[in-house]
Amino acid sequence: MKKEEIKITPQWSKSKDEIWNDMFEELEDTPKVIQMQPRSKPVWMYVAAAVAAIVILLPSIAFLYTKSETAGRGSHLAVVLPDGSKVDLNADSKITYKPLWWKISRNVELQGEAYFEVKKGSKFDVRSGDYTVSVLGTSFNIFARADKYSVTCLTGKVSVADKATSVVLTPNMQAMIDNHQLKTAAIENTQEAISWKDGKFIFVSVPLVDVIQEIERQYDINVLPQSNLDYLYSGNFTKEQKPDDVLKIVGKPFGIDLKMK
Repeated sequence: MKKEEIKITPQWSKSKDEIWNDMFEELEDTPKVIQMQPRSKPVWMYVAAAVAAIVILLPSIAFLYTKSETAGRGSHLAVVLPDGSKVDLNADSKITYKPLWWKISRNVELQGEAYFEVKKGSKFDVRSGDYTVSVLGTSFNIFARADKYSVTCLTGKVSVADKATSVVLTPNMQAMIDNHQLKTAAIENTQEAISWKDGKFIFVSVPLVDVIQEIERQYDINVLPQSNLDYLYSGNFTKEQKPDDVLKIVGKPFGIDLKMK
């Protein structure tokens, strides 16, 4: 038999297209989406992140948190600071400090008048506007109202500074503002500077308008305005006296009838 006469018949009935589809359909470029499960972080990583956040935030919170103590008109207030230092606030006076930051920096802001008894330790600063009193351990009185400022040293040593000048006070010395300059002077009786703590008010050649303002603060009253108060007053009164009586005592030497509103 000649090879040209040999004929082989395939033993399947599928067409060539069907065979292609069966054999190669898996090779076609059909994209498949694989769902990836997120990998959960260990619990300790979350704890570490929380601790780190607290460590970062705590100093900021401690620095920003402030506390204020205020003695209103007609009252005095005794304050004990975190280190045991004591502050007596006169009427219409206020201090502000940072109790959570106290061990790092002992700073106090004062408006008004206050007597300080400072425990020994790191530097202790009292700021009033442009003026700063710095001590390590001592007692002193600060008067800081409007444009008037004075510091009286009773014990220890006190540094008083403004933006341009710095002076050092020892017992029986006082720093005050005179013609916009910080000056010092010796005083005979420092107890007069803190007599207000005992409800006693002593004035030596003090402008009458300042004396009336002190009376208003101590009794929480308002005095009727007078046209002429250009006098210097020397005298004293006690908080036990009635405000009407005090006004009569203060106004009598000048022939002025001082009255409450």
